[in-house]
Parts: sequence; C-alpha cells; structure tokens
Amino acid sequence: MKTNFSLLFYLKKSKNYIKGAASIYLRITVEGKRAELATRRECEPEQWNAKAGHTKIFNAFLDKMKRKFVIS
Repeated sequence: MKTNFSLLFYLKKSKNYIKGAASIYLRITVEGKRAELATRRECEPEQWNAKAGHTKIFNAFLDKMKRKFVIS
C-alpha cells in the first residue's frame, strides 16, 4: 500500500509582523491530513529560500529534522 507523505518547511510571520525574523515551521501531510510543528528557529525573510524550503544557516538542522520524520 502506497502512502502519500510530504514535508514542507516554511516561514510563518506573526499577525503583527513589521520587520525582523520570522518563525520556521514544519508542515507534515499524510493522505491529505496536515499537522504543523514549530522548529523553534527563526530566519530573516530575505535569507529564506521558499522554493528549496531552507536557508544557508540552518540547512543542517532542518535536514536532520527532516530525516527524523522520514526514517521514523
């Protein structure tokens, strides 16, 4: 049986966001059902690569976090 599974890292700005760092979140989708987790990391929006889903600074951390979910 094949399961539809995806991981997505994205920036989430607060409602009263003006300028500065935004929180990095992880969205897990399994069979169309979503769950979001806070990574407890922040990033400047200018340094975020939305297409790749990571930054140059936290790549190792985000890759390690992704491996934990894929292997588990």
